[in-house]
Amino acid sequence: MTDIPATIEDLITTVAGTFEVVAEHSWPGPDRPRVWEVRGSDGQRRFVKRHACPKGHRREVEAYQRWTHCLGAGRAPTLVAADTEALAIVITPVAGRSVRSHALEGKEELEAYQQAGYLLALLHSAPTSTASYSAEGEAEWAAAVEKMLNDAALYLPADVGVMLRDLTRERPGELPMHVSHADYQPRNWLWDGTTRTLRLIDFERTCVEPAVKRDLPRLELRILASRPNVRAAFYDGFGRDLTQAEQHACLAYGAQDAVSALQWGLEHRDVETVDAAHTMLENLRVHYNHGIMRSPSRRR
Repeated sequence: MTDIPATIEDLITTVAGTFEVVAEHSWPGPDRPRVWEVRGSDGQRRFVKRHACPKGHRREVEAYQRWTHCLGAGRAPTLVAADTEALAIVITPVAGRSVRSHALEGKEELEAYQQAGYLLALLHSAPTSTASYSAEGEAEWAAAVEKMLNDAALYLPADVGVMLRDLTRERPGELPMHVSHADYQPRNWLWDGTTRTLRLIDFERTCVEPAVKRDLPRLELRILASRPNVRAAFYDGFGRDLTQAEQHACLAYGAQDAVSALQWGLEHRDVETVDAAHTMLENLRVHYNHGIMRSPSRRR
């Protein structure tokens, strides 16, 4: 017996026949996706994911149908079946182990990060029907900043609030729109040490937006900011460094993301997310202090 809902069992049966559950890989905590690894009567392994909300289901199905092929053959799972009513998908497995769970070292780590940059650039180059550039309106930006500051005041000292206000004072201008993974972190990268190949998973947040809204701030502020050799490998694969406008936007969006992550982590007692948020805030502080030291107007 399994606790897979009957509607999802029916979906699996349509593609795999009778099946057995090999393992469950669900996310901990409430309102999170559930993932099962199954083996069908044909002997093939597949993964079954039940999304927590319609938006996540719609985005992941669209990603597999429209964009993941741009990564190249075998670089991401393939969609086998989907059920909108059940919010479920069946996908093929891909080889590799999570870079977060199985830390890499030395040249192998640099190679993985270089491929991560390369794959992200490929995803960003996928064609879309959305306008090429976008900028948030003044009112929209002001509302987002105000929410960030109100939330920060609940959990953080006043001096951190001052820093966050300064980092978000200037609204990012027009930025290129890309197909963005929107949760581009080592937990969603699978490294195959045998073939030295990186593959991507978990496209439930994938959408068209500026890359510096979510794809890059988390990488920059959680990992790359304190590891220059890894950062260099990533941007070597990415094909370019960030422009000055993108660097500013990365910090501004990163400030909002750090506070959001901290609030979510504390409310859901997710220690890993809380630690990641504090790492982002610490690296934002480094950037902020460096900016103050470099600015003549602030030294007066």
